[in-house]
Formats: sequence, structure tokens, C-alpha cells
Amino acid sequence: WTLVPHTTLVTTDEQMAPYAKWGPHGGAKQRGFSTPAQIYYGAVTDLDYHLGRLIRTIEELGLSEETVIVFSSDNGPEDLSGIRAGHSGIGTAGPFRGRKRSLYEGGVRVPFIVQWKGHVPAGRVDTKSIVSAVDLLPTFCSQAGIELPDDYQSDGQDMSQVLLGKTVTRKRPLFWDWTGIQAGHTSNMSPSLALRSGKWKFLMNPDGSRQELYDFEADPQCMELDNVADRYPAEVKRFSKMLREFKASIPQGVPQQGNGSNTYPMPGAKD
Repeated sequence: WTLVPHTTLVTTDEQMAPYAKWGPHGGAKQRGFSTPAQIYYGAVTDLDYHLGRLIRTIEELGLSEETVIVFSSDNGPEDLSGIRAGHSGIGTAGPFRGRKRSLYEGGVRVPFIVQWKGHVPAGRVDTKSIVSAVDLLPTFCSQAGIELPDDYQSDGQDMSQVLLGKTVTRKRPLFWDWTGIQAGHTSNMSPSLALRSGKWKFLMNPDGSRQELYDFEADPQCMELDNVADRYPAEVKRFSKMLREFKASIPQGVPQQGNGSNTYPMPGAKD
């Protein structure tokens, strides 16, 4: 676990040097200022360097075939408007709508890179299988030959075959609940509950407002611009029930002011 590219960012001139093209110009350059982009990417470079040290040490100890290394994140990039975001708000979610604190894809879709020498095919990219952090325990226990207790109720599933090189269709839905503050551009402010089930992504607030349904087969880029809730009332009813049951099953936090609200819709979005 690392907070290197997280607020507060501390980087050296050497780490920022490869990103000089993003540096300040004119008088700012003469006064020795660095841009947020230089500082942020310098911090990412520092993270990459130390991950490399870790991997090299594991290799030198002869433990590569016995060690699974997973690189991932807990959420999408910080938003520039976030409290104390500072230079860490420079990160990008690529083409996806949403950032940190949003349940749109830009807030919940993150890198997931796995190394396990002799087991995980090197260089393979899987853009079809859906894997979550809740799958790690059942997956690792399966690979280690450990049986989970009969009374253990997991939100995840064994995704070993994905790690070993096969594309897997997920059987269990994934759920999200966000009770914290909303931040950033209004187009990124999602409802506070979401689920992913097969090709469907459904979002709504606990009171049933802002029901949004997205079909990722019709929208393979997962842009979340075409809300098809009014076209599929049966799915909306089914997913609403699932989200309410999920919400009732977890500890109830106190939503912060403005949670789940969005005064202005995404530009170009269809109602």
C-alpha cells in the first residue's frame, strides 16, 4: 500500500526531469517554479521506481514463483476541486466519466496488474473480465488450497482463471455505496448507489431518485451518456430491489450534505 502519488506530493528535480515539457514558461521558469503536472508525474515515477526495487528484490531472493504481486487502486483520480487535492488532481480517468468520489466508471474502474512468475501470462491484456478487490480473498485462497469457512459470506468470487489467462464471465454482481461528499464537475457527480451485473450498470439514490441504467454492450466504451432506464422498466425494478437490499445489509453511514445530488446533467447526455 502506498500513498506516494497522494497528497501531499514530494518529488525531486531528478524525478521531474523527464516531464520538463510540461514545465512553466517565461518568468515562471526563471523563478524556478514547477507545474502540477511535473510534480504529479514525478511522484508517479517515484512510485514506479520503488515498485521496481520490490520486484527485483523478490527475484533476487528466488521468490518470484511463490509471490503474487497485484498493482491496483482504490478509486479513480482525485479531482482538482477536491479539498487539499493540490497537485494530485492532475491524474486522468482517460475517456471515462467520473473521478474519485464518483460511482461512474472513471471513479471505480482502475488498473489491475498482476505478476506471478510461471502462472500469470506475461503481457496479456483482458478487457472483458470484471474483477474487483472483493475477489482477492476467495481467489488467493483457492490458489493456495485454503478452504474458506462454511459460515463465511463473501461479496466476491474465485477469479483464478482470469489470473491464469482465461476470460471469465462474472456470475456475482458488484455493488457500490458512497455516502461521502461530492466534488468536482457536476457531470461527474453520480447517484450514491451503483451495481454492475453483466452488461448492465445501474445507479440510483437510496430514496429511489436519479435512476440511471447503462447498457455496456450497446456502449462498449462505457461512456455512461445514454441513460436507458425508461426503455427497460423490468431491469430498473429488479436492480432497484437489489440495491435496496444491499444498502440494508451494510452499516448505515450518515450521508454528507449534497451526497447523490447533481443539479446539472452531463452535457450531451440522453434522458
